[in-house]
Amino acid sequence: MSRLKDMRGFTLVELMITVALLAIVATIAVPNFVQFIRNNQVQAKADELKTLLQYARGQAAMTRKAYEVDTTTTAWEVKPQGGTAERKLEFNTAQAKPLTNPNNLKLIFTANGMASPAAKVTVCRDTDFANGYLLEVKSSGVVKMYARGYKDDSAKLTTCAP
Repeated sequence: MSRLKDMRGFTLVELMITVALLAIVATIAVPNFVQFIRNNQVQAKADELKTLLQYARGQAAMTRKAYEVDTTTTAWEVKPQGGTAERKLEFNTAQAKPLTNPNNLKLIFTANGMASPAAKVTVCRDTDFANGYLLEVKSSGVVKMYARGYKDDSAKLTTCAP
């Protein structure tokens, strides 16, 4: 016959309390985690776009040839002017969508690294401008990415349009 001191385990009440606490924590954590994933997808695509633009500028300066970034296709392409694409960047528009100003942009980096025309690009998920990124390509060729949700160093984005 078993004695009370030999019994081990949890009671049904203890297990039910643990399951209830886990359900409460999951209810709180899952929406925040989903938003965290979405924000990271947008940030990753903005970082990739900045890297692509910097690559185009670097190639133009290194090879002493004009390079263009063609945004008119579904995938952004970097190519020597009049040549074939060296790099492509595709966008899953359900995760992050780029918008350019001017529209249908063909950005040219000259042999000295200058950009023509100066341009702005926003990367947002749907219309969530508060978590979007603005990239600015200046005439000097410098590519600047502002902090999440900002259109310059102090003012916040109010729309996903650049």
